[in-house]
Amino acid sequence: MATATHKCVHCEKKAKHEAQSEEFNFAVLVALVPLMVFTLFGQIGLF
Repeated sequence: MATATHKCVHCEKKAKHEAQSEEFNFAVLVALVPLMVFTLFGQIGLF
């Protein structure tokens, strides 16, 4: 992610919070991918 300079403290805090939220949401998505793959393959009979 590119770092941007913010003119006010509020904008800087908001950008930092959004970056942390985005990182957490991506981690949850990556953690759920194996579950979805195993469920899909299990339903079509590959496991």
